Parts: sequence; structure tokens; C-alpha cells
Amino acid sequence: MGRGKIEIKRIENPSNRQVTYSKRRHGIFKKAEEISVLCDAKNLSNEIERIKKENDNMQIELRHLKGEDIAALPYTELQQLEDALEHGISSVRDKEASN
Repeated sequence: MGRGKIEIKRIENPSNRQVTYSKRRHGIFKKAEEISVLCDAKNLSNEIERIKKENDNMQIELRHLKGEDIAALPYTELQQLEDALEHGISSVRDKEASN
């Protein structure tokens, strides 16, 4: 027996929204990995890994923007945050230069 239908709308509670996002993200990546194995699609596997890394970088940036303490972050996450910030700064400078 399947689950009942739910209304698709924004989840107002930030904690519940993050949990739902994480669970759905995990499920989507799991299905994509299963498809890549079944179809022997190595390119899909590489693309999945790239998307996961980009998403992890976005999560680090979002935590910083929310004002969470970044002093407790491991070195690798701090390095990713620095790289993302440098990339963002260079993008803004490029846009300003072109105007």
C-alpha cells in the first residue's frame, strides 16, 4: 500500500525543511547511482559526484551566510568556503568590468 498524497508547498519550519531536503537529495542521488550501475553509465557517475561536491560547497556557504560559527568547521570545509568566496568575488568583478 502506498503513502497518501501530500500537498506540495513550502515547509515553513527551517529544521523540518532541511531534513526533508537532505532525505530527498539522498534518495535522488541513490536512484541516479543505481541507474548509472544498471546502465553502465560512467559519465553519469562522474556527473553525480560533481553535483554532490557543488551541493556540499553550497551547503557550507549557506551555513556561513546564516551566521553559524565557522571556527568549528574542518580545514577542508574552510578551504572550500574560501574557494567559493574567491570565485564569487571574481564573478562580481568580471560583471562590473563588463559594464
